Amino acid sequence: MPLYENRDGVFECHHSPDLIFPPHLHADLELVFVESGEIFLQEGGTTCRLQPGDGAVVFPGRIHSFETIGESRLLLALCPMKMTGDFHRTLLRCAPVSPVIRSENLHPDVEYAMRAMEEISSQSGSLAAAKAFVQLVLARTIPCLQLSEISDVPPADLTARVIGWISQNYAGPVSLDILETELGVSKYRISRVFGEKLCTSLSEYVNRLRIDHAQAMLRGTEQDVLSICMACGYENPRTFNREFKRICGCTPREYRQVKQPELEEKEDVF
Repeated sequence: MPLYENRDGVFECHHSPDLIFPPHLHADLELVFVESGEIFLQEGGTTCRLQPGDGAVVFPGRIHSFETIGESRLLLALCPMKMTGDFHRTLLRCAPVSPVIRSENLHPDVEYAMRAMEEISSQSGSLAAAKAFVQLVLARTIPCLQLSEISDVPPADLTARVIGWISQNYAGPVSLDILETELGVSKYRISRVFGEKLCTSLSEYVNRLRIDHAQAMLRGTEQDVLSICMACGYENPRTFNREFKRICGCTPREYRQVKQPELEEKEDVF
C-alpha cells in the first residue's frame, strides 16, 4: 500500500528503510520511531535530526518531509483520526513547536506499542487492539510536546493545497493545467510554489512520489513490475524504468532483488 494517498481511513504500521519523501501532508496522524541510522524530519518550517530511540508525532494536516543520509530504519504508523479517542480535539486544534521526542524522554511504552501495531498491521490483526496502542503512544508522547493552540485556523495556503491535492492524486494524470482547474488558481502561481517553496519542478516532485510508491510495492508485495508501473501512474514501462533508474540508480527488478532479501535479514535481527 502506498504511504501517502487518499487511504479512506486505513490503518497501517510498517518498517520503512532509508526513507526519503518530499514535502506532503495528509489527514492522518503519523507516528515515527527510529530503530537505526539517522533521518531528517522537516515539519512546520524546522528541520530535526532523529537518531535511534527518538520518536516523532506528526499532527494531521502538517506539511512534512523525510530525508535519510546513508541508511535508516523506522517504524512508521499512519493512523486515521477515528483511532485517536480523547486526543482527537488536541490533534486537530493544536500544533507542536517540535514533533520530536528524544530517546531519553521517550517512554518505553512507545517502542512497545509501535512494535505491537506493526505486528497487528502485518498480520491483519485486531483494529480494536491497534486503536488501544495508538492511544497509548499518544498518552506517552503528547505530554512531552510543547503545543500551541490554533483555534483560529486560517485557510490552507496555496502550498498546502497543491501538496494535498498531489498527495491524493499522484497516481493519475498531473499537470499545471489540471492543477489550475482543480484548485482554481493560475498555473503560473502554482509553478512558483514549486520553484520558490519546494525548490523543484512539478514533474520531478510527482516522479519522486511515484517512485517512492513503487519502492514500497517492490519491497512489500509480489506484484509484477508492469502492474506496479501502472499502479504508480506510469502508462509507459520504458518511462517507469528510466525514471526509477535515474532516481534509485538501478532498475525496479534489481531493486527488488536487493531490498527484499535485506528486509528478510533485518526482520530476523529485530
